[in-house]
Amino acid sequence: MSRVSFDYIRDMPTIRIVVTENCELCDKGLKSLGYLKNLFTIQKVDVEDGYEEFLLRVPVVLYGKKVLDEGILSQFNIVKNFLKYNILKILLNMDI
Repeated sequence: MSRVSFDYIRDMPTIRIVVTENCELCDKGLKSLGYLKNLFTIQKVDVEDGYEEFLLRVPVVLYGKKVLDEGILSQFNIVKNFLKYNILKILLNMDI
């Protein structure tokens, strides 16, 4: 039986998860990222480090300036929105 390899992925895209201290939903969100750690480089950032606009929305998962998911995080929504933004970027040949 052959094994699936992700060796062809040289530079995994980076997504950021915006969190704050003493946030149970943020802790659960970080734990829920599961297999996404195999597809993305995940960078944890504090809401006070320039992400104050998301203070009442944490946790928030960002790809560039686009929100992939927020609140109760879903791996499905994150991947779906990541693909949606990248397909639009390719089709429109522009940085969105």
